[in-house]
Order: sequence, then structure tokens, then C-alpha cells
Amino acid sequence: MNYRLLILVLGTFIIGTDDFVIAGLLPNIASDMNVTIAVAGQLVTAFAIAYAIGAPVLGTLTFNMPVKTLLVLSMFVFTSANGLSAIVTSFELLFVTRVIAALAAAVFTPLAMAASTSLVPDTMRGKALSFVIAGITVGLILGAPIGTWIGNAMTWRYSFVFVAVVSFVTVIGILIFLPKIEREASVSIKERLKSFNKMIVLTLSVSVIGTTGGFMTYTYIAPIITEITNIENISIFLLLLGIGALFGNLVGGYLTDRIGAPTTLKLSLFGFAILLAALSLLPVLNPSTLAIVLVGLISLLWGIPGFGMNPALNAFLISLNPTQASMILSFSASALYMGIGLGAIVGGGVIRFSSVNYVGLGSSILVIVALMIFIFVNRAVNKKATTANPTV
Repeated sequence: MNYRLLILVLGTFIIGTDDFVIAGLLPNIASDMNVTIAVAGQLVTAFAIAYAIGAPVLGTLTFNMPVKTLLVLSMFVFTSANGLSAIVTSFELLFVTRVIAALAAAVFTPLAMAASTSLVPDTMRGKALSFVIAGITVGLILGAPIGTWIGNAMTWRYSFVFVAVVSFVTVIGILIFLPKIEREASVSIKERLKSFNKMIVLTLSVSVIGTTGGFMTYTYIAPIITEITNIENISIFLLLLGIGALFGNLVGGYLTDRIGAPTTLKLSLFGFAILLAALSLLPVLNPSTLAIVLVGLISLLWGIPGFGMNPALNAFLISLNPTQASMILSFSASALYMGIGLGAIVGGGVIRFSSVNYVGLGSSILVIVALMIFIFVNRAVNKKATTANPTV
């Protein structure tokens, strides 16, 4: 594999870290900024929605800029935003720096994926792409627990310092190691919208609703786990979740090839709903060794269906319109981040009007709704295929 891909992987790794580490720092940020956990959770909303909107819009607006220049500029802005996040004195300013970081990440990540394919032979493009995407998952597995540990060992501000330092190393690496990279053909937002149809929109809604359910719980995982176990530093649980997420990506891809995307997605959503609901049942146990073990087990298992559904969902989306695969996947990424942002809002609402003990149950209900929508979509697609090919 081309060694120059490593610098792009480092970039997606630290973006994944920056995205996911907030969940482990929420109690500390809320306390330091004198806001509630629910309000602090809107930092996740700010990042996710800014990314969801920024990816297609900024990708089009910056299309005429050279790839290497844009990679350097976006990562430098990302570095600066995280550096500022470490020193801001108000929650409002922290909110702004999170939005700036998200917009920079929205430019860098898809560009890094596209750049990776130009650094290797045509026969290795798929591997190069998966390699760069894996950086985000590694950010969840290693980066988020490391950042959470730093934040708990010192203060949450040093977690952002950690992100800023690694981001700056990425900037230097791009400047030194990456060659000039040619642009692909320009695609306008109007052309992107041509890839839509009713079934694709409904399938994207499955992604939004299912992700909203999952990130209702993930955003507030720190107070949820602390409530059940009395453990404040949850970095070990985040590590277990990350391991499950990596395994889930592999299993999801394997099952998609073996039993099909629809079956894999249905199994993933059903299993995910059960595990999320279980987190609302565990508070009936007093904090104990048993409670800690069960939370650890759920954290490990949660990542399998939670991340295993992504390969299946994207494979199903592509099957709906194979000629517009890249466009559909770009909107799939936006749907994912929209769900992340909505998860923080809805989860915060549940906490505000009830307690953290009901977040898991609310998450489970939303995932079940996503499952019901997908069952309808899959039946409609199969019916249409049977009508079009009655002999099949």
C-alpha cells in the first residue's frame, strides 16, 4: 500500500476522534461551562449538522481549488478550530468553534477519500478507499478513548489540544508527502439531485432515523454509564464499543455479500434496538460488579449491529441506482451526520423531560421505526422488480 495514504488516514483518524470524543467529555464540559448535560450535548448536534450540510455544499463551492491546497487549508482550519476550542471561555464560543471544525472536516474527509484513489493503481482503489475510511473507525476505537482519558486525567481542554497537535502533524505531512492531485469531473448540486427517487429518499430516512436512535444514546453515554456503574471515566467502555464497531464493519460487509444487504440490515436494526433498550433496564440494578460487566458486554456488542448496518445500507442504496453510486453515497454520509446531530437533540429532550434512564428506550423505539420503514421499502422494491421481470 502506498505510504502516502498514511497521512490521509491520520487526517480521517483525528477527525473521527474529534467527532466521537465529545461523548466522553460531556459531563466535564457541562460542569466547566455551567450548562446542563442536555445543553452540552448540542455540541454534537452542531458538529454533525454542520458536517451534513457542509459536505455537499462546500464540496461544490470549492471544486475549482487544487486538491492538495484544499486538503492543507481544510486541515489547518480544523487544527485552528480545535486549538481555539481548548481556550474558549464561554459555551457559545465553543459552539462556534465546533461548527468551524465540522465544516473543515466536511471538506477534508470526502476529498481525502477521492485523493486516496489517485495515489494507487486502478486495481487497488477499493482498498485505498476502505483504508482511508477505516481511519474514522480507528478514531472511535482508539482516538475517542485516548481523548476521553486525557480529558479525565487533566481537563477536557487538553483533549482538544491533543486533536489540534495531531491535526497539525497531518498538515505538515500533506505538505511534505502528497504530490499534486488532479481533479475529477465537476458535478453540480443539480446533477447530484438527479440521483434521487422515492425509494432512495425513504432508505436515507432509515439511515437518519436509525442513526438518530443510536446517537441519542451514544451522545449521552457518559452520564448513562455513570448512572448505572458509578464509574466516571468511561474510556474503557468506549474502547469496547470501538472494538465492536470495527468488528461490526467487517461482519456487516461479510454478511452483505453472503446473505444480502436487506437481510443484513434488518438483522442489524433488530439487534441494535434490543441492545439499546437493555441500557434502560440496567439502572434497576444497584451499581455493582454485575452491572459493570453487563454494561461492558453491551458496549462491546452494541458496535456490531450499530456499525454492521452501514455496509448493508450503502450496498442497498447503490443497488437502487448503480449509475449514480458516488452521488448517492455522498448524501448517505450527510444522512448519517444528520442523524448524529438529531440524536443529540432528541436525547437531550428525553433527559430534560425525564432522565438519562429512558434514553436507551427512546433510542430503541426509533431504531424499530427505522426497521419498519426499511421493511416497507424492501417490499416495494421487490414488488417493483417482480413486476418489471415477471419471469424472475
